[in-house]
This record gives sequence, C-alpha cells and structure tokens, in this order.
Amino acid sequence: MRALTATGITVGLLAGLWTWVSELTGLPTWVAVVSWAAFFAAGGKGTGLVKTAAAGLSGIAWGWLGVLGAGLLGGWAGALPVAVAVIAFAMCVQAGWAPLSFIPAAFLGAASLFGNGVDVLTTAVAFVIGLGLGIASEWAAAQLVRRSRPGSAVPEVV
Repeated sequence: MRALTATGITVGLLAGLWTWVSELTGLPTWVAVVSWAAFFAAGGKGTGLVKTAAAGLSGIAWGWLGVLGAGLLGGWAGALPVAVAVIAFAMCVQAGWAPLSFIPAAFLGAASLFGNGVDVLTTAVAFVIGLGLGIASEWAAAQLVRRSRPGSAVPEVV
C-alpha cells in the first residue's frame, strides 16, 4: 500500500471518530483539526509534536494574555488591536528558542483561542487531542504500509 493511501485511510477514520467524540463532548472539532494539520506541517514525528505542542499552546497562552491585557486598558477601542500587535510580536520573538520555533503553530493556537470564544480550557484540550490524532494517524499509517509490504522498509508517510 502506498504511504499516502495509508495516511488517507487512517486520517479519514480518525477524523470521523473525532467528529463523533467532539460532538458528544462539546469540544471544538475544528481546533483539533488545526493542530493535527500543524503537526504534519511541522514534519510529524517527535519533532513535529514538540514544535507544534510548545508553540501552539504558547499561542493559546499569548492570546489569553492579550485579551486580559486589552481588558486592563478599559473600553478603549484600540485596546484589542494593540494587545494583538504585542502578542504577535512575542510569538515571533519566542521562536528564537528551538521548542517554540514553529511560528505558524503559535499563530494557529492564538487564532484557535479567538475563534473558540476565548475558552482557554476547551481550546487547549482540543489542541492537544489534535496532536494525539496526528501521532495516531502517522503511526497507524506506518503500520498499514509495513503490513502490506512484508520485509521492506517503511517509506516516509509525511
């Protein structure tokens, strides 16, 4: 079996299962899909997991701090834009530290928080679940390829 076919099968099955579970639990389906995609975009495997988890969860934290900071500035119309500018700067600068170097994940984390109504808990939980789905889909795809090609090396899935 081709690696992309195996990936498609495992991602498809897990996406359907996650959609069902997220509807039962009230967790935002799309946030997990965002982090799942970021996991693959970061190269998958352990490195993609660490980079996406660290930067994405930091983005959620920065977004939350931005909302708190804007609130401290009272009802000023420019409060949220200024806070967003500050956190965007911070999310770029933090990339100088290797675990936080995947800047897109930081922005995806912050955007997920804003898109999920600034609900930190459900955003973070769904984001982490998406990372788990990334690991699970990558592992399961490799198993499918391995079983369909006994005795041969498993090609890269991502």
